Amino acid sequence: MELDKTDVEILRALQEDARLSYRALARRIRVSAPTISSRVSNLIHLGIITGFHAAVEPERLKQVRVVLIARSSPANADTVGTAIAKLPEVRWTVKSAGSRIVAEAVLRRADALRPFLRKVQGIPGVLSMESHVASKALKDAPRAVIVDGVSATPNCFECGQAIEGVPIRIRLGGRLHYLCCTSCERLYRERYEKIKAASK
Repeated sequence: MELDKTDVEILRALQEDARLSYRALARRIRVSAPTISSRVSNLIHLGIITGFHAAVEPERLKQVRVVLIARSSPANADTVGTAIAKLPEVRWTVKSAGSRIVAEAVLRRADALRPFLRKVQGIPGVLSMESHVASKALKDAPRAVIVDGVSATPNCFECGQAIEGVPIRIRLGGRLHYLCCTSCERLYRERYEKIKAASK
């Protein structure tokens, strides 16, 4: 599903400054504030915008940034990755090829490093691990690259599966809803009507 120019401009602007008001966004993009409100709501609903955050520099707070690479068997990679992601010190984590889990952790003090590494080594399924303490941040750009013509893969609002190809778009209650097939569309409409009837 290709995002249009308005969605691209909204994403670009919010990655630069998430504090922008809808009115300021509307002026910048040259659309109405209600259009911005509707588009942002839709981008959140699609899971493209997952939150609005301040970028806080850990080193300025005298905290320690650690990059971690853990290896597991292919059968355990998802379980190990989920367990690492649940650790409160971990800021982000990804699973890469070869059953490796790459993560960044931020520790309040340097003496918290050994206990943290012991905690990771104690996770069932971790076969080996290496860690690197960052000495200096060189770049920390937003993770998504927003360019014209960027495509998104929304999840079906009914079954939750990623929609391959062109989604079925329906408007209910003034909002767009995305579905993967006519069966999910029928089920979704039925459920929507039941909820609507129950709320009267």
